[in-house]
Amino acid sequence: MLTPQEYRRIYYLLDLAAPLAGNCGRLCNDACCKAHSAFEELGIYLLPGEEAMFSRQEDWLQWTTHPVAGYDFPPSWEGPVNFVLCQGTCNRTKRPIQCRTFPLAPHISDGQLVLIKETVDLPYRCPIIFQDLNLQQDFINYTYQAWLMLVKDPLIKDLVTYDSRQRLADRQTIFQVFP
Repeated sequence: MLTPQEYRRIYYLLDLAAPLAGNCGRLCNDACCKAHSAFEELGIYLLPGEEAMFSRQEDWLQWTTHPVAGYDFPPSWEGPVNFVLCQGTCNRTKRPIQCRTFPLAPHISDGQLVLIKETVDLPYRCPIIFQDLNLQQDFINYTYQAWLMLVKDPLIKDLVTYDSRQRLADRQTIFQVFP
């Protein structure tokens, strides 16, 4: 598992650039951080060990844990996983990794890590994805470097491999961004 110090390094790296110049949430009124119906709340699963980056006292996050059984996780994952829900305005400098790297996703193609445009079904339309906006190259480079560090953790690599296989099994259209 990655250490808190390694996570701090990754968070620092991901703070160096954003998908677009400025806060991309202004394009969509922070759609990725809001509930989209009375029955649906948006949140994110933390990566194994990432909970060390939080005090659990953040007033903008609601914490729950979910068992891996019954959820879509790789077979190597055990025990509960941490799920955080945004409550109001998030602290952008404290966002979880998968919020920081969105709309890019790690994907294994021919045994190599690549970045693709996110393929998960969303209850909103991300302007970056649907308007095919050009991402800042620094953001792409730093995101790739971060995922290279993250997949050194066997559980995270299993997740990326698992998600990659799911995309292929579901015949999802994959748009490779980098390299």
